[in-house]
Amino acid sequence: MQTSKPNGIPSSVKDTQTRQARSEMTPTLSEMLRRLFNAEEQTRAARSVELFGWLDMLLGSIILIFPYWTAWLLQLPALTVQGANYLRLVGLLVGGLGMLYVVAGRLNAQGFVFASLLDRPLVPAIMAALWYMEILPGPLALAFSVSDFGGFLWTLSAWREDARLGPEADHPRLIARMAAAQFAFLSGVVRNARTFHPDGRVFRGTVRSLQPTDTSFARAAEELTGAVLLRMGMGLMKKGTPLWLADRIADAPSIAVRFSSSLPGQISVQGRTDDCLDVLSTAGGDRLWKLVLNVATGGRMYGLHQFDYFKNVYHADVPYRIDDGKRDVWIRLVPDMETPGFPQDGPAREDGLSRAVARHALVRIEVQQVGDDREPFVPIAEIRFEEEIQVDQEALHFDPIAGRGFEPHGILTDVRKRVYPASVRSRAASAAERSRREQAGIGMRLALYFDEGSPATPTGSWRRWAKFTCWTGTAVLALFAIYMALRLTHDRPVEYADDVLHFEYGSTGGERMNGIPYWFWVALPELFPEYLPDKTPGRGYSSFGMIYEPGKDPRYDLPVGMSMRNFRGIDVVYLNCASCHTGTVRDAHGTAPRIVPGMPAHTFDLGAWVKFLTSIPTDQKFTPQRLLDQISKMQDDPHRRVGKPDLINRLIFKYLAAYLMRDQLLILGQRLNFINKDTWGPGRVDTFNAPKALLNFPMEKYADPKELIGNVDFPSIWYQGPRKGMQLHWDGNNTSVDERNLSAAFGTGAYPPTLDVDRVLRTAKWLETAKPLPYPYQIDGPLAAQGKQVYQEHCARCHGTQDPPFRHEPPRPDELVGTVVPIEKIGTDRWRLDSYTWVLAVNQSTLYAGYEKDWGFAPPYPQRFSHFRKQPGYANSPLDGIWLRAPYLHNGSVPNLWELLKPEKERAMFFYRGNDVYDPKNVGFVSSIAEQDGHKFFPFNTREPGNGNGGHTGAAYGTDLPDGEKWALLEYLKTF
Repeated sequence: MQTSKPNGIPSSVKDTQTRQARSEMTPTLSEMLRRLFNAEEQTRAARSVELFGWLDMLLGSIILIFPYWTAWLLQLPALTVQGANYLRLVGLLVGGLGMLYVVAGRLNAQGFVFASLLDRPLVPAIMAALWYMEILPGPLALAFSVSDFGGFLWTLSAWREDARLGPEADHPRLIARMAAAQFAFLSGVVRNARTFHPDGRVFRGTVRSLQPTDTSFARAAEELTGAVLLRMGMGLMKKGTPLWLADRIADAPSIAVRFSSSLPGQISVQGRTDDCLDVLSTAGGDRLWKLVLNVATGGRMYGLHQFDYFKNVYHADVPYRIDDGKRDVWIRLVPDMETPGFPQDGPAREDGLSRAVARHALVRIEVQQVGDDREPFVPIAEIRFEEEIQVDQEALHFDPIAGRGFEPHGILTDVRKRVYPASVRSRAASAAERSRREQAGIGMRLALYFDEGSPATPTGSWRRWAKFTCWTGTAVLALFAIYMALRLTHDRPVEYADDVLHFEYGSTGGERMNGIPYWFWVALPELFPEYLPDKTPGRGYSSFGMIYEPGKDPRYDLPVGMSMRNFRGIDVVYLNCASCHTGTVRDAHGTAPRIVPGMPAHTFDLGAWVKFLTSIPTDQKFTPQRLLDQISKMQDDPHRRVGKPDLINRLIFKYLAAYLMRDQLLILGQRLNFINKDTWGPGRVDTFNAPKALLNFPMEKYADPKELIGNVDFPSIWYQGPRKGMQLHWDGNNTSVDERNLSAAFGTGAYPPTLDVDRVLRTAKWLETAKPLPYPYQIDGPLAAQGKQVYQEHCARCHGTQDPPFRHEPPRPDELVGTVVPIEKIGTDRWRLDSYTWVLAVNQSTLYAGYEKDWGFAPPYPQRFSHFRKQPGYANSPLDGIWLRAPYLHNGSVPNLWELLKPEKERAMFFYRGNDVYDPKNVGFVSSIAEQDGHKFFPFNTREPGNGNGGHTGAAYGTDLPDGEKWALLEYLKTF
């Protein structure tokens, strides 16, 4: 029951009026934000201040984010870290001042605009003083002076224009002009027809007020009373769109309504009259962004029913001011009837519309106060369908401008005011003209488009040429954008038809994340020779023991074990499997080496290579300009593998790649700092301490000291097929060849998201049957036959048969090949065993989780690694190609097989690693020479932690055999 105030006005009405008055006095937050971003009635001077602010924000951001590039651009001296931070502070201040200018210009703050005319002329004087006092460098002071004084002249000119011509009340926005030009081009050239609502049907109807209690809404409803013209359609031109795309774009029903005071039969069809109001509304969301998102995702949200007009709610995507601008409302149209059945296609939808019109269907007009989405929509009027009329759709045009007391506003309204007239102006006005243009072809339509102009660009020769230039520039930019998109998404490795070459040079995918640009790769040893082991430029990476094929130039060619891929437009290189699993054998000093894929890379000093890469970023020479200068010296050589870097790549190198590479190498050095890489030497690596860093183990502070050394020899990797099910790695911590391969891929920089699955699988397949190189020297047959008996008695039980599958089928109970021997029994150095912990095994089980469906290994592949286990000793390995696997034991602490057959106390305590000259007698590589041709070999001291040469000794291991039997055993092992 309503109560009355003393003046006789019902309390509910009085409260409504009070809320209305308050809303008029205090705008909502959304209204203030709208005013901020719409900047209505902005003066030219305020606009100049705003644009100057945007310029300052851009300059400040560039200085803040790219201080080194800014210093290079302004020709400032090389920045120190402190200088870069100082320049960043300057950028922050400039950007903050720019933000102040933008806000002031948006709010049309006349006082601030005038103040800016007073302070900006002072900037050159202030900059001159700061330069004189050596607080600011001259180029930076000059840049600020030119910028601010230029902005002052700009605002001064705009102020004078405002005083002479008055403020601009309807200055079209840039986005509106751009959209208008685009849709004019689509309508007049590409489509040669209506761009909006090409497939609608047109109806006449009447409107009556629903007598809302709110007085403002009631007055607005009375304004709408009269006749209406309605066009209902799908609202999207899909003609000419590829079927695969058209089928995925949802139809979004729309209603365009023209309200008029005319009689139903007299409402204007050909054009809007002064007493008309056109309202455009679309189903699929109460805001335009929701509609766009809905259509892009196939119409699955916001209640879009593409096959039933009368199940949708149609929203006008712009707000309207009503009641002489006192109220601001959203408008929506709500059909007030149900369509029988569930139409599932276009014909059924149109049939439902015909039947609804025949029954004079109703559509409610509802409004909601802007600013509070919790406010309900209030029905104020309803539309009644009367009859369908037949008109030329190209001649029917709706104008989204004010009328009948309703005033649309907002940025979308500004865009529509430019876009719709531009589209109408550019398209053919009649069916005959459209037919003629279709026959003329796109070239003639293009000429007509530029000749006639459009509302977005007034006619006139120079304006037409400006328009042509603009579109040409836009086309060039679009083509450049497409080119850059293709270039920056390019991902293609160098391919090799031969499986062996693929193993030696093929990609595992590591270049995608860790790739070094090819031109950086060739420049680094020339620019930083002091960090090379031999400190000699001109030899590429050969001083690290990397292998270059005969006849190749080490300055430009890639060593074995380096792959190359064009990734994002840049040729990048990185390690692959062969870097650690390909070696060389020479018969004598000075002879050509044999390259043997699959054998341990016993000459490659991986530790020294990592130390080189992590040391050079701290050198002051590691700058983009020095790198580019070195590349310029080398880029014209005919031995180069790729073309000279073009302008785009040089810019990427200078402003991104060099800094990115430096940061990555510094981070790598910090994460691996707990590992003493100097202890590795050629042919060795600490296999599992690097994964601890990858898994973020706190190694430097909390790790058990006995975990910190896990140095082992690179293993051979032939005959992987027969090894399936054996305990793999030196300590047998995994029995899955697939998991072992994926784990090893981490060493080549290939992680789950970047792994090149097809090429890794190709390598894995080849390794299943890859064979070692047969022993190339003379073998004493009778002696080898004696050695076979010795092997069967003392070695076969642990190391299996000579040939694959290295064990009997079915396996005998006493066969131990591919199984783990406890450390107490084998007695070899335990540092590697202790470095692999139970905690690491558990964490390795999280790797590759969720990626199993992509790898293509033998199903059912687990969702994550599941075979890693902490073991109590070392694994018995088959001896295929044993003659190539020196030095021996898991840590490479015994130089040759003859030494391995000696008792522990008689083994060499000190020898040299890294020589590839073969010693056929002792079955190993020459290990007594410290230096050869200026190349220093690695001194190996078995007394150092992790280098112990004990174990694998005693009667069970043949070290107590007579010398004759030992030599016979060695002769037989040469045949493996």
